[in-house]
Amino acid sequence: MARKKYKYSTQLQFGYDANGNRIRKRFSADTKVELNAKIEQYRESLRRELSPSSITFGAYSAQWMETFKKNRSGKTQDMYSYALTKCSALDKTAIQQITKTMCQAVINEVWDKPHTARQVHLTMNQVFKAAVNDGIITKNPAAGIEIPKAKKKEIYLMTDNDLKAVRKAKLSRKDRMFVEILMVFGLRPGEALALQPDDFDLQRKNLRISKSLELLDDGTSVIKSTKTGVSRDIPIPDEIIPHLRAYFKANKKDYLFTKEDGGLFTKSAYRKMSLRISTKVMEAGGPKITMYQFRHRRATDLYYLTQHGTISVKKACSLLGNSEEVFLSTYAHVDESKEDLSKIYTGLKL
Repeated sequence: MARKKYKYSTQLQFGYDANGNRIRKRFSADTKVELNAKIEQYRESLRRELSPSSITFGAYSAQWMETFKKNRSGKTQDMYSYALTKCSALDKTAIQQITKTMCQAVINEVWDKPHTARQVHLTMNQVFKAAVNDGIITKNPAAGIEIPKAKKKEIYLMTDNDLKAVRKAKLSRKDRMFVEILMVFGLRPGEALALQPDDFDLQRKNLRISKSLELLDDGTSVIKSTKTGVSRDIPIPDEIIPHLRAYFKANKKDYLFTKEDGGLFTKSAYRKMSLRISTKVMEAGGPKITMYQFRHRRATDLYYLTQHGTISVKKACSLLGNSEEVFLSTYAHVDESKEDLSKIYTGLKL
């Protein structure tokens, strides 16, 4: 007897069963509605089967990811997924049987990587807190375990000589405008890549930052909200307005910065542009740079201004889209005695 062919078919993974085995199941149906109904019916049956007393860490963490992290950005989901792979030693253990010692052993495996250890601890904490709230366990076994101290990464502050090299560098029109916008407005690269002409109100001299371009590992990209989820306005200096008008006139695309085919930047395209800019700067006598260093330079300038009462910390944070805690902890280490505060740099000349 011939096997019936369905119009819609998909295979899904549902984490782990009570024994720690991966749950995979294929669904087929004639319509999308019927297919979705079958999937939801199966999910409901799993919820009934996975009782609190037997559910493993692997099974529960998979449900936790789907329930609480489904709507997070791709990068955030990737971070949690990666952290959970480092917890694989717990996957087949019933969540009620997991001890503080077992959690510490997981952290010890990544002790030489403080950043990863913090991500793993953060993830375990959230999973166990959810299990406490669900009544599966009475206390969080990951609370109070030891994690390695983070090594504070020193930020390289671009010097005036570095900026002279940037000015001398033989950059294309697009690359030059990208660098200028990063420096003058202190934007994150993703925010600059998401800019459109309508974001600039040249009459009122105001730039509205309301979105960012997220570069995904699969070679695609997506427009999302800013890192903080809040829009911000930045004054446009008079000096850059003529350059913006000229660039808008020459660039007829929907976005200020696109690939050669007019599409949004991808991770590989961004890397190529960053390398191209850095190479041209080095050829002009400057150091190897990253695109974030332009933002750091601008943020440091703003920090100096806050220390001399020119603007408030709140205003500086508003311009950068940072919290006060992040702003002060990141830039307060700069030694003012080594800088000429009368010559605070505020932008690059094209």
